[in-house]
Amino acid sequence: MSPDPKDSITPTPRERELMLLIARGLQNKNIAFELKISENTVRAHIGNIMRKYRLSNRTQIAIAFALHTAPLSLRRDLARADRARSDPARSDHSRSDHSRSDRHPSAPKPAQAPAQTPPVQTAPD
Repeated sequence: MSPDPKDSITPTPRERELMLLIARGLQNKNIAFELKISENTVRAHIGNIMRKYRLSNRTQIAIAFALHTAPLSLRRDLARADRARSDPARSDHSRSDHSRSDRHPSAPKPAQAPAQTPPVQTAPD
């Protein structure tokens, strides 16, 4: 099985900037204002990101950004859980005499929230 392109391609610095602003919920007009580019350029960047990472919408861009910036330990846990879901034979059923809580490990601890970011100035109407 070939690796997923979303996992093997690293976003460029400009793509990361754009993905961050999308993840923060900014509209194209405000992204253009923030990055000092035209709305058409923003749309072109978004289209390129969606093609490059095989994404369908802005929400998926935001999720991809969040996962890319997540701590390595969380990404490993998510990948391990994903592999276990796709291949149940890989899960560890060799434990026998453990307590009920050992058979159902707790969910990974959520990543700490990033430091508060200052509000983004919006484009004038």
